[in-house]
Order: sequence, then C-alpha cells, then structure tokens
Amino acid sequence: MTFFTNNPFTRILSFWLIGLLIGNYFPPFKLGLWALLFISAFLCLLKLKAKTYPFDRYLSSLLAISLVTFSSYTVPPPKITALDQHQHILATLLEFPTEKPNSYQAKLKIHRADSAAYHNETILAYFEKTDSVNQLQPGDQLVAKCRLQAIRNQGTPYGFDYQKFMANRQIYYSTYISARNYVRIQKGNSKSLLLQAEHLRSTMINLLRSYIKNKESLQVISALTLGYRKELSPETRSYFASTGAMHVLAVSGLHVGMIYLFLSSLLGFLKRSRFGRLFYVLGIGLLLWFYALLTGFSPSVQRATVMFSFILIGSSLQRPAAIYNSIAASAFILLLFNPNLLFEVGFQLSYAAVTSIVFFFPRLESLAKPRHKLTQKLWQLFCVSLAAQLGTFALSIYYFNQFPVYFWLSNFLVIPAAYLILDGTFLFFIFSPISYLAEILASLVSTITFATTFLLRQIEQLPFSLIENISLSSPQLLLLLTMGGCLLFFIKLKRKAFFFTSVILLGGFFLAGFFQKLQTFNQQKFIVYADNNDIHLINGRTNYLIQTSNETPNEQNIQPVINALNLKPPILIHLDSCKQYQSDDLIIDEALIVFIDQTFHYHKRNVNQSNKMFKQRTKQGMLPNNTSPIWDTKIDSVLVKEETLNLANLKVQQALVADLKPSNR
Repeated sequence: MTFFTNNPFTRILSFWLIGLLIGNYFPPFKLGLWALLFISAFLCLLKLKAKTYPFDRYLSSLLAISLVTFSSYTVPPPKITALDQHQHILATLLEFPTEKPNSYQAKLKIHRADSAAYHNETILAYFEKTDSVNQLQPGDQLVAKCRLQAIRNQGTPYGFDYQKFMANRQIYYSTYISARNYVRIQKGNSKSLLLQAEHLRSTMINLLRSYIKNKESLQVISALTLGYRKELSPETRSYFASTGAMHVLAVSGLHVGMIYLFLSSLLGFLKRSRFGRLFYVLGIGLLLWFYALLTGFSPSVQRATVMFSFILIGSSLQRPAAIYNSIAASAFILLLFNPNLLFEVGFQLSYAAVTSIVFFFPRLESLAKPRHKLTQKLWQLFCVSLAAQLGTFALSIYYFNQFPVYFWLSNFLVIPAAYLILDGTFLFFIFSPISYLAEILASLVSTITFATTFLLRQIEQLPFSLIENISLSSPQLLLLLTMGGCLLFFIKLKRKAFFFTSVILLGGFFLAGFFQKLQTFNQQKFIVYADNNDIHLINGRTNYLIQTSNETPNEQNIQPVINALNLKPPILIHLDSCKQYQSDDLIIDEALIVFIDQTFHYHKRNVNQSNKMFKQRTKQGMLPNNTSPIWDTKIDSVLVKEETLNLANLKVQQALVADLKPSNR
C-alpha cells in the first residue's frame, strides 16, 4: 500500500503494539510466536534462491513476526513485592514535598536498605506534618527508619486500580516517616538534570506566587505552563473536566505545538543562511526539550517533543516530514524505552487526539469557507475541537463514564486563552528582573486566567452540560476502536473492504451492547464494604444501599459500582432508624435482611451503656430531655451457600463481592 510505503513507521508501530499486547495480556502465546518465527525463517531460506531479496513476502513476514516476538519480551514481568517490613534506608529526595491533609508527600530513591530487595527502588513517602519538612529540597540525602509497605488498592469494587497506576511508573512501595525517624545528612547538591529542573521549576512557581495573589489563577497558570498540578483543587479539576477543557491543564502536544509555532516565528529569520538553519534547528530543538524537562517529562510532552523534533529536522532538510510517520516514529521510540506507557490513559488519549486532528481537521475545514478572517479562525477552532473529540470520545467514555456536551464551546474559549497565558507567562519570566514590566504581565495573565475560569464555570451550569454514568465495556471499546481504524483507512485508501469490515464491526458493537444490557438487567449481586459495613444489594439496575448509620454515603465507594454495573441511583435504607422494610426482592426485619434468597444478620447496641442508666441521667439533668439513645448498628455475618461468613474478619482494604444464584433458577 502507498500509505504504508510512505509511512514505514506506521507498519513497524503496528507490529510493535501487537507484541506489547500479547506480552501483557496473553503471555502463553509467546511460545507460539517462537514457532511462527522458526517456520517463517525456514521458508525464507527455501525462497532465498528466488532472487527476490529483500522485498519478498516471506522475508517481510519474518521481519513482522520478529518485531512482534521481540516486542512481547520487552514487557516487564509483574514485580513480586517483598513483604511489608521495617527498614533502615539511605535515600535521595526526588521532589519538593507536597502538602496533603495529614502529611507531606514526596518521592524517594532508595540507595541502601537493610534488605537488598529495596535497593534502587523509588518509593512514595509520607512525612509527618512538621515545619522541618518545608526545608527539604530535591537532592537531599536522608537516613530514615520506616516500614515499607507494598502499594495496594483501597478495596473499592470496580474502582481505580491505583496499584497498577503506580506500577506503570515503577513505584511499588510507600511509607510513613515520622519526624523523629529521619535525618538529613546532606543538602541537595545533586548534579542530576532532572533534580536541577525540579529546582528551577520551583523557583519559577515561587516567582509566580510573589506576583499573582488569586489562588485559583495561580494553580491554573502553574498547571498550564509548567505542568505543576499537585495543588489544583478538586473543584477546579471538576469544572475543567465537565466542560471538556481538562486537556489544557495537562501539558501536552497542544502546549508544545504552541511553543513550537512561537519559536519558529521568532527565529524564522535564521533559516535564510546555511549555518543559520543549523542554529535554528538546534535552538528550537534544545528549547523544546528544555521545556519537556521543565514540565517533568510527562508521556504527552515526550510524545509531542519527539514528534516536533522529527518535523523540525525534516523541514530543515527541506524534506517535509510525513506527519503520520512522525507520530508513529515518536510512539515507537517512547514505547521502546518504556513499554508501560502504552497503558497510560494520558498517553492513549494524547495519541488518539493528535492522530484524529491530523486526519479529520483538513477534511472538516474544507466543508465551509467563511469569508471573514475572524469567522475563519472560529471555524478552524471548532474543527480542531471536533476532530480531537472524534478520536478520543470512545476512550473518554470508557475511562471516565461521561461526555461533555459543550466541549466545542469551551474550546472556543480555552485554546486562545491557553496561547495567551502560555506566551504571557514566559514573557513574564523573561522580564521578571524588570519589576514594573513583570507586574504588568502578571496582572494581564492573571486577569485572562480569572476570566477563563469564570466563563468555564458558567458553561458548566448550562443545562445538560454533562452526560454522566455512560457505560462502555472492554469488548465494545475494542470493536469501536477497530471500526474507527477501518473507517479511517476506507476514507484514506478508498477500499471497499475496509468499509464492509467497519459495518460488520458496527454490528458486533451493537450485539455486544445488547448482551451487556441483557447481563445488566439479569445481574444479582451483593457487596459488603469493609470500611463501614454498608451493604449494596443489586437486582438488575435496581439497587439498595443498606447503611449502618445516617452518614452520607461514601461516593468513592458507590460511584464506581454504579458506573461499572450501569445502575440507577441507589435506594438508601438506614438500619439504625429502619425497623421494617419490604419490597418485591427485599425484606428487613428486627435482626435479618433477606434479599432474594440471601440472608444477612445484624444487631443494634445501645452505646449509652443501658436504657436504665440513660433514663436516670436524663432525669438528673445530666442529659437534655430531647436526647435520644445512641445506637451502634453492626452487620455481623452473611449466610452464603449455607455457610456463615463473619464480616468482622474483613480488612479495611477489602470488600466482599458476590453473585447471587437463587435456588429457583
């Protein structure tokens, strides 16, 4: 095919991705790959006399299978973590500690420990909240006594897999370090480029703090320009996400592209001479990589910087780079060094967005030709926003279970604003020695940021601004992505086979959706949350949340279950105030909960010692007359398949999830 001939890295990347997926999800198949490799090599030897080397189909198959096989072995094996144990460690602080509600959090690199299993491990450390923690800096060497614990999930059913998320970053342990159990033995004087970049970023953030007093504006500017998102409030994250503008807060290809355009227009005069062209390439390339270093080398920044480096080199050689080849080459290089990037949500969304923009934007833009320059720019912004959503909506729904309806409106606002904030902030840093200029630029950037956040909050308040609780299964996602790929090739190559394949895949998508709905309406489960003993009873989409107290339900526990199982809002029942309850599938009595044919036992205990003493204290005036007894309700056990399970044995990180199989089935 001409497309693959002109973009060879797209073919290489395809085989590399197949190998990574096999190595991660189907490790036993790697033996089969070796068998295919030997068969292909044998056939190549037989066909060697055909004089068709090196483009013979047998040799192409051999190269393809070799790529898949080698790629499958680049996936790191699951790390077997050591048991939790107390250790004396010598470690280097890798970042400035970030304040949390009850501690300060920072990453440590262990050099020495009592057990060699922890040598060279990066861990997540939580320091006791004291003033001395604020004096710690990246590069400081610490000696500490602590208990290293394997990072575990909180036990929330269908919740975020935090353990896997951290494992993709090669972090497997965490620890709490009290003030008396660590000593700084050497101040930060590390020559590490990453640590020096961390110091520089901290200096730049402190400079912003001295001029910008609005806390939210400071947080948004720090995130948008320097990739520092640790201090972003949940409220700010929420309305950026619900309006489809979250991509602006995550430094990515959008930001690198803006800087590339700014630098290319600023230094474009250098291309007039041969040596000037060399300085142009080196200058822009070094500045792009410096920005990537400054923002912490996030996967999206790595991808964008590698891709723009390819484009920069190609344009300097007067050989315009094939954009698809540049995208594929950047992905291949990054995955070659870190295969775990493939499973990063940000990495997937970033590549899906940029590929979709490159493919759809020129086609969408050609649908209309506005006459006025302003309407042209607005139309282009709309096309860019729509093109990005076409490529990312399936992944966004799968991972976040929501879709922002007014994404196109918010992007009209945030993309121009991001460009102004980004350029204005870096001009602020350049002119910071001149205080009155720095103050003017900081005020201008802060005003733009404040206006942007204000308007985004207004967009969030619009009716039907966010569609929530959308469920998309893994098979549906795979079918949808494959169908999208076939449609892209059909539009690009005009081959009917791709169109018919996409139609078949669309039918498979709807069929998978039908079976998912069927499964949803027939599901019968119960979940016991170990942290508070609440019970979640599920029958189809109807569900009951049986609570042992009148406290507000824990959204972090409940919402992932509702999203994953496509449930209606739960019916709340409080055991401490509910004496009896009856519906078609649920009966609650004095000490029993019967759901379908599942039985739970519970009891109430008077915390105010006894009713008699409680009444005496009320008469004596020791307690107000309107005081009522305090009851402590506990769910003791559950009868599962004629076996009684004691719920007291559940750990806080655990939850009991079980499917019901009624006897009448």
